[in-house]
Amino acid sequence: MDKKNITSMQNPIIKLVKELQKKKAARKKNQLFIVEGIRAVQEIPNKQMIEYLIVSNKLDEAIYHTLSARKVLVLPEDLFCEISDTQTPQGMMAIVKIPDISLEEICLSDGPYLILENLQDPGNLGTIIRTAHAFNFKGIFITKGSVDLYSPKVVRSTMSSLFYMPIITDETIETYITYLKAKGITLYTTALTERAKPIQETIFEKKMALIIGNEGNGVSPYCLEETDHTVIIPMPGGAESLNASIAAAVCMYEITR
Repeated sequence: MDKKNITSMQNPIIKLVKELQKKKAARKKNQLFIVEGIRAVQEIPNKQMIEYLIVSNKLDEAIYHTLSARKVLVLPEDLFCEISDTQTPQGMMAIVKIPDISLEEICLSDGPYLILENLQDPGNLGTIIRTAHAFNFKGIFITKGSVDLYSPKVVRSTMSSLFYMPIITDETIETYITYLKAKGITLYTTALTERAKPIQETIFEKKMALIIGNEGNGVSPYCLEETDHTVIIPMPGGAESLNASIAAAVCMYEITR
């Protein structure tokens, strides 16, 4: 373990942390992102993904010495708090490599898969990823223009499920649908249309993908044209709609059931 004390905000690694916390462009350029919190860092399954482990000098070394991090940066507590993205910093964060996953690598099973089209809310995206992990979905496709998968808020809300789900980002919905259809994957989406069928009455194919649309506008006309089956979630209480992550969770439960 190479341990180094840093006391200046002008240190290049500290500047990098600040950029990775705030800018998608920096994350994309460097192919790095930040994971913050003791449990979140400890639950990274492949510790080789950790470029730097950054800790407060107030943190007990016993908490992080077993992580096998190659490079550990120790910061004064006030400096650590200054670069933290949370209101109550726990004294540990890591600079982590963004995994390189191709379309070919993600589609190695029948599914089920999840396609997220133009999702904008970080909390929704993180919750959906966590739910997909819980219900054993085999991969997630996130379209270009959606909220950044590696933003601090999304990473926190996945509760480490991010590391257990194969996820592709920044391709168009047309690319995903064309690819999945070529693999014989049946497409389902939630939308209020004339052909929509209550989800509890739907028999889902083994080789399938579920499309979840934008929080305000739903799925695009292209999705509706290309989808094989449209489903609705009956709401006898009369509410107009469900939050995107709640709707996705109901659908994933029904698919798994």
